[in-house]
Amino acid sequence: MATENADRNERRLVAAGWLFLVGSAVHLTDHLRRGQTSVTDALYIVGTAGVVVQAVVITLILVRHRIAPLLAAGAGFSLSLGFAAAHWLPTWSSLSDSFIDHHVSAFSVVASLLEIAGGVAVGVMGTVVYWNRPVDVRA
Repeated sequence: MATENADRNERRLVAAGWLFLVGSAVHLTDHLRRGQTSVTDALYIVGTAGVVVQAVVITLILVRHRIAPLLAAGAGFSLSLGFAAAHWLPTWSSLSDSFIDHHVSAFSVVASLLEIAGGVAVGVMGTVVYWNRPVDVRA
């Protein structure tokens, strides 16, 4: 039974990884569609670093690397928080691309929410898999 649950949770983490991949691709497409000048230089640099982290985490999830759940838990929640702060708060710094203060297309809204949902799903499932793994007590 425990192995069944662990396998199911691993599959859910992989599914969350695919959701995050799709959300990331759609969000990147939206930024390309809107143009590089749609964000500040600071947000461009931080966003690019975020994409690198996403690519590493998603790759490790999809190849089922042993460290993937831990990285997914940390990066999924952190990245989602960053995406939400950048897009869903009023302009607060050079790291803002506020959808609240500016009119954006429905595509931009869906792209942002899809990436945030993917990050949260990765964070949740990474946490579940990590905390429910059997502990190897051999020294």
